[in-house]
Amino acid sequence: MPDGDALKNLEDLLNKDEALRATFIKDPVATMHKHGITLSPDHAAKVKSQIADMQLSKLSTLPERPGIVIEIRISIRF
Repeated sequence: MPDGDALKNLEDLLNKDEALRATFIKDPVATMHKHGITLSPDHAAKVKSQIADMQLSKLSTLPERPGIVIEIRISIRF
């Protein structure tokens, strides 16, 4: 089970760092692993699927506009 503090730290970083957010959108599992969060193969597949389903990669190509905020929350429930 991932450490709650590690998840919260990554969440905070994702909400502040646009480059990290773009990396997370491209490969969420690798980004999580790099930040000390290891997922089971089943959970990794679910995370990849959920990110793909949200089509967040399309949002990263939008020009910057005032009032648009992308906030990513990470939670894993067993």
